Amino acid sequence: MAAYLNRTISLVTGQTGPSANDKNSTPGNDTVDDSRHNISLQTSASSTSANMTGITDNRMYQPNDKSPLQIFVRAKKKINDIYGEIEEYVLETTTFITALHADAEIVDKAERELFESYVHKVAAIREVLQRDHMKVAFFGRTSNGKSSVINAMLREKILPSGIGHTTNCFCQVEGSDGGEAYLMKEGSDEKLNVVNIKQLANALCQEKLSESSLVRIFWPRERCSLLRDDVVFVDSPGVDVSANLDDWIDNHCINADVFVLVLNAESTMTRAEKQFFHTVSQKLSKPNIFILNNRWDASANEPEFQESVKSQHTERCIDFLTKELKVSNEKEAAERVFFVSARETLQARIEEAKGNPPHMGAIAEGFQIRYFEFQDFERKFEECISQSAVKTKFQQHSSRGKSVSGDMRSMLDNIFERITIFRDLKQDQKNLLTERIQGTETQMMQVTREMKMKIHNMVEEVEEKVSKALNEEIWRLGVLIDEFNMPFHPERLVLNIYKKELNAHVESGLGSNLRARLSMALAMNVEAAQTEMTERMHALVPNEKLLTNSAKLAVRTQPFEMLYSLNCQNLCADFQEDLDFKFSWGITAMIQRFTGKVRERSKKQTPALLNRQSSIGHSVVTPVSTPVETTPVCLLPGTVVGGITPEQLSVISRFALSSIGSQGTVGGLVVAGIMLKTIGWRVLVGIGALYGCIYLYERLSWTNSAKERAFKSQYVRHATKKLKMIVDLTSANCSHQVQQELSSTFARLCRTVDTATTDMNEELKTLEAQLNVLESNQKQLKLLRNKANYIQNELDIFEHNYIAPQ
Repeated sequence: MAAYLNRTISLVTGQTGPSANDKNSTPGNDTVDDSRHNISLQTSASSTSANMTGITDNRMYQPNDKSPLQIFVRAKKKINDIYGEIEEYVLETTTFITALHADAEIVDKAERELFESYVHKVAAIREVLQRDHMKVAFFGRTSNGKSSVINAMLREKILPSGIGHTTNCFCQVEGSDGGEAYLMKEGSDEKLNVVNIKQLANALCQEKLSESSLVRIFWPRERCSLLRDDVVFVDSPGVDVSANLDDWIDNHCINADVFVLVLNAESTMTRAEKQFFHTVSQKLSKPNIFILNNRWDASANEPEFQESVKSQHTERCIDFLTKELKVSNEKEAAERVFFVSARETLQARIEEAKGNPPHMGAIAEGFQIRYFEFQDFERKFEECISQSAVKTKFQQHSSRGKSVSGDMRSMLDNIFERITIFRDLKQDQKNLLTERIQGTETQMMQVTREMKMKIHNMVEEVEEKVSKALNEEIWRLGVLIDEFNMPFHPERLVLNIYKKELNAHVESGLGSNLRARLSMALAMNVEAAQTEMTERMHALVPNEKLLTNSAKLAVRTQPFEMLYSLNCQNLCADFQEDLDFKFSWGITAMIQRFTGKVRERSKKQTPALLNRQSSIGHSVVTPVSTPVETTPVCLLPGTVVGGITPEQLSVISRFALSSIGSQGTVGGLVVAGIMLKTIGWRVLVGIGALYGCIYLYERLSWTNSAKERAFKSQYVRHATKKLKMIVDLTSANCSHQVQQELSSTFARLCRTVDTATTDMNEELKTLEAQLNVLESNQKQLKLLRNKANYIQNELDIFEHNYIAPQ
């Protein structure tokens, strides 16, 4: 009684719903402050009923932002907005993780696939959220008025009701955004037009649909406030027409927020109705159940039994909810039992829509009480379904959103730690590489200076050794030529071949002797220097790959060998031998031998004479450039040689020279006369005989062997003179070979070090690029972690505003 009295007071004061000016007050709070109105709560029900005949319920036409159903609408919009952010966050994170997957050391395949799975999970939740609505399912026996109750709540006769229009399948009424009504059968996307209820009934009855099939009826939202607030109504066949209760629950009721059991007030609750809700309570945890005792208008015919029957029905319903189903306590159960007349309420609301007072749809006495009772049921139903739907549907989604964001944040934390470790490792590598490059450049400059000095010293040493060895071999040239044993013949053609082979022998012999004396030592020195260079360079680049490359560049395929370019063929090409017989005691030979000795003696005595003359202050000094050796010492005044005066010797010499020069006999005769006069004919004959014997002996001894000895002797003198001219050139050539060998080796090693330095610089650039990428990844990870925290906070606020207060 108190419930409909409060509802009556609300109608009297015009507070059918919160005013539009109270939009900022707490959602769901539609209690009325009766102290603001000077209306006594002691007004009787009969007087109130009389005063309310002209009042209409304008809930359908006035906006009601404070309606309990709006809580669900706002919560649904908010959770959808949050999941939009979650979906964007998950896609951004997955894209980032997929890019990181390229580096297996940071993100492996399993982690990437786990992140990708969240994309599908969030997409599926968003799809469910788009379909989420407040669902109420109506059950009861056939013809108890389930469809009439739905029609009364929707304020239009949408579902078939009454005699002959029994619902033979599940009908789901939901709102559509278009202005036209249509229906869709199960398993079909075809939209069937709905013109009126009769056609709808005929459409449902023509096709013998099974009792478990579903027909979805889409009704324009603007024509019904409940549909506009996302409420879906499910009408069912009678629970007494089929035993497939489990299929019904599994297919159509498992996600229902409120169940409404519609009873026939003219009878009592049946076993079939109880059995259905026993099954529901087993499958669902404490379902929200309202019990409507419909057709209560029939009690007006027997007013004397009205209260007793009402008490009996109320007691049985409360016992069913509390003791049998155990889904609520007695106080809550008492507020879930109502006595209404759905047909009467529907007629009253149809009259309201026409602009008539609601009592014009009354069927029997007590209309206002039954009408207010139905309104009270709607109010409590709205509160219950809003609270239940927000909690049952959105609490789970909020928890899953927290779980997704929390799991992703945890994985991002792990990835961030790995990136930090990897970044520190790369930073250490960069520091070591930078120090190595700087050290290599510094040491390279020092090694270069040292190696240049070493090469310079070795070149001078080689030049000195080669010059000394070549001079010694030239001094021993006669021995080398004596070893040449090719047959000798003075014939010109044979002699040319002999000279050619002798040149080759001398060149080969000198080269082999020099190699025997120098090449091995020089090669060892060069190899030792190359080894030292390689080791010093290897120390600059301590890397196996670089060491292998530098070794390949530095090591020669063949050992170093000194090449001595003497070229005796060209050097001695101008050699002209003199193989004519010359008597060793001939006048010419004697004079040449004598003048040669005199010249040698004058060369020795001239400096002493010049010094002595300069010391006594002689006024005339012979210049150094004066050829003093042209006058024999024996012709100087006062000098006696062999008992012959200088004057006599001078005459003899002149005659001898003139006789030789004129090639005549007169000179010979004159000389012979002088000799005969001077020393006597006997001595002269003896000397002549001895002289002839000697001449004969030498002439007979002038054989090919003698000629060969003379040839070799002449060749030795000529070759010695020529070879001495190329000593400096040959030694310089050898030193140049050593310098070129060491310089080329050092240059190759330098290129190796330069290549290694270039590679290290490239590696340094790569490390710097990797560090930049890792730092960028760290920043992105921090941003993603902050977004995860933001989503967590958003979900906490959502739960605080919409779930915790319920």
